[in-house]
Amino acid sequence: MTERSPSTAHLSVSAETHRRAMRMHPAGVTIITLDGADGPVGFTASSPSSLSSEPALVSFNVGISSSSLAAVLDARTAVIHLLCEADRPLALRFAGPSHLRFADNSLWTRSETGEPLLHGGRARLRVALDRLVPAGDHVLVIARLLDAWFDDEPSDPLVIVDGGLRTIPSAAD
Repeated sequence: MTERSPSTAHLSVSAETHRRAMRMHPAGVTIITLDGADGPVGFTASSPSSLSSEPALVSFNVGISSSSLAAVLDARTAVIHLLCEADRPLALRFAGPSHLRFADNSLWTRSETGEPLLHGGRARLRVALDRLVPAGDHVLVIARLLDAWFDDEPSDPLVIVDGGLRTIPSAAD
C-alpha cells in the first residue's frame, strides 16, 4: 500500500486546533506497560484502538518526546490495561513523573511472561509489538493481541474528554 499524496498534503490545521478538536471526542483511558532497559516502563494513553479482528490487531501511539519511547522501540511485548473509575489514581500516577509510576510495589506484579502487570483495570491485553510506523510527532504502534484477562466485576469505563477524566455507564448498567 502506498501513502497518498494529494495536492493538499502539505496543508494542516495548527496543533492547537487539532488538540482542541480531539479533546471534544471521548477516548478510553488506558495504561500501557512494558519492560525497558532499566526496568518496568508505563504510561497513560488514550490512543489504543481496535484495528482488526482477523488477525486480532490493536494500535496505539506514543509521542516522539515521550520518556517511554525508547522502551517501546526496544520492546517485543506490552500490556494494555483498560481502565475503570476505580483506576483513576493509577491513570494520574502513570501520566505523571516517570520515576514515580512503579515506585509503589503494591500496585503491580509481573505476568507469567514477565511484563509489568498492574492491579486493577476492566481488562488487560497482552500484545506483541509488530510494527512501528513514524507518524508526525508520534509513532504508531500496531500490535497483535496475544492474550486477554478480564475483570470479574462489571465496572464503568474511564474516559477522557475536554481534558478531564470521567466515566460512562457500561452496557451492563
